[in-house]
Amino acid sequence: MKSLKPWCALACAALTLSLAPAPSHADPDYPSRPIRVIVPFTPGGASDNLARAVAAELTKKLGQNAIVENKPGAGTVIGSQYVAHASPDGYTLLWATAPLAINASLMKHLPYDTLKDLTGVVDVAASPELLVVNKSENITTLQQLIDKAKQNPGKLTYGSSGIGGSPHLATVMFANDAGIKLTHVPYQGSAPAVTAAMAGQVNLVIDTFLTCLPGINAGTLIPLAQTGSTRSSVLPNVPTMAEAGLRGYRASAWFSMLAPANTPKPIIDKLNKTVNEIIEQPKFQALFAKQAIFMVGGTPEASEAHLKSEVAHWQTAVRQSGASIE
Repeated sequence: MKSLKPWCALACAALTLSLAPAPSHADPDYPSRPIRVIVPFTPGGASDNLARAVAAELTKKLGQNAIVENKPGAGTVIGSQYVAHASPDGYTLLWATAPLAINASLMKHLPYDTLKDLTGVVDVAASPELLVVNKSENITTLQQLIDKAKQNPGKLTYGSSGIGGSPHLATVMFANDAGIKLTHVPYQGSAPAVTAAMAGQVNLVIDTFLTCLPGINAGTLIPLAQTGSTRSSVLPNVPTMAEAGLRGYRASAWFSMLAPANTPKPIIDKLNKTVNEIIEQPKFQALFAKQAIFMVGGTPEASEAHLKSEVAHWQTAVRQSGASIE
């Protein structure tokens, strides 16, 4: 009897080829049906609001509905996984923020590869965060805070939205760069953490302008520094971390549009060009500048490089914090 091994090998090879994903080709009429923008958060936050504003303008410019779908859960993993495993045809896009980069090293068993399964379309916007202290601290500069922390190792407390979140890791990086020891008090979200700082239950917090401004306007929170590379026009008298003495520190929030890997280049380029046109509009910029959210723009290649840089940057913070999620 002749051996069946050669035939089996050929059959298995054919089956493997038949099951392999077909190469993706650009739709010449793209978009010819609605586009879904997946936001991995609940509705109503700053990220969701910006995504909806961009989607509304995409609808006008592309002649097809761009629909925001909220898929929150598991620290943005649910929504990110959905897009990472979607067909690479330009009809399912991810609204990405810093947690995407953080999770690459924070979570040991992600159901996708952040850098291999997703690709950059465009960096849409960025927003610095604020380091604030309760007014009862009688501290008005970052150096005063650092000096007090050095005199009282581990006694000063900071609130955050939870272990492994960007406010937690941003404060870990601050403490490490400043050479001080702080005690972490995690809360279930940014709002309660900032509220705790307003009430004096924790000494300081690093969080977004949107979350901190009510306490600043009420006089219960004193802003010491902002985390961006340049000062925000919202609080022009508040120095950057670098200006206050911590050169090289960065922990700004950011908002990018990503697509599944292997999405055809013509589709990526069309989306990139359209989003850049949207965010270059003065009215669009002015709308979000009031919230200290500033438009970025740029090429798909720049977006890809930014994502890689952020994954590496937050990997350092995760290591310094000792945080890990199975």
